Amino acid sequence: MAKVQKNAAPKLFKPVFAALLAALIVLLTFTVGSLRIGPLTITLNCLPLAVGAVFLGPLYGAILGLVFGLCSFFASFTSASLTTVLLNVNPFLTFLMCVVPRVICGWVPGLLFKVMPKDNEPKRLASSALCCGLTTVLNTVGFLGLMWVFFRDAFVSNADVISKVGNKPTGNIFVFIFALATINAVIEIAVNLVLGTAICRALTAVTKNKI
Repeated sequence: MAKVQKNAAPKLFKPVFAALLAALIVLLTFTVGSLRIGPLTITLNCLPLAVGAVFLGPLYGAILGLVFGLCSFFASFTSASLTTVLLNVNPFLTFLMCVVPRVICGWVPGLLFKVMPKDNEPKRLASSALCCGLTTVLNTVGFLGLMWVFFRDAFVSNADVISKVGNKPTGNIFVFIFALATINAVIEIAVNLVLGTAICRALTAVTKNKI
């Protein structure tokens, strides 16, 4: 019996830990999912997603990304964000904008980490750092990229969107949309890279890389 329980432990660890990370994403989304530092808003939701993608693999990364995306979409019903305004423009496209990039930014880093060199500590740390940072990059580029694809016309024609961003964009709408989150994204990438790598390193040490 003891042997059966011992063999079952590694199999149970991933779904249980993934459930904890999913619960943390939900908690962050609907409570303190962002930190305000002056005019900047730093989102923390990508941190558990990055840890899950790197430590648990692409499947769990994609599942956690789905949880993140669904939380982001449902939070737009009660918040006063730009996403809420876009929800009123087109709910279905807003759903795709919230969910699709988050699934990708959980799946791709997890897949990449599986094939990157990890045969010694420096290589493992470098691989973890790259993939944790990539999670935020893909989230930002994917989310804002779909915002541009789906809603670029709304930024120059919809009064509610124009009012929310503060002015009517001139010139390249693509550049304008990405400029909205440039500084925030850089800080979020740094946070994910540093904290995500540290957490993954600690988890690897605790589990002795047997999970």
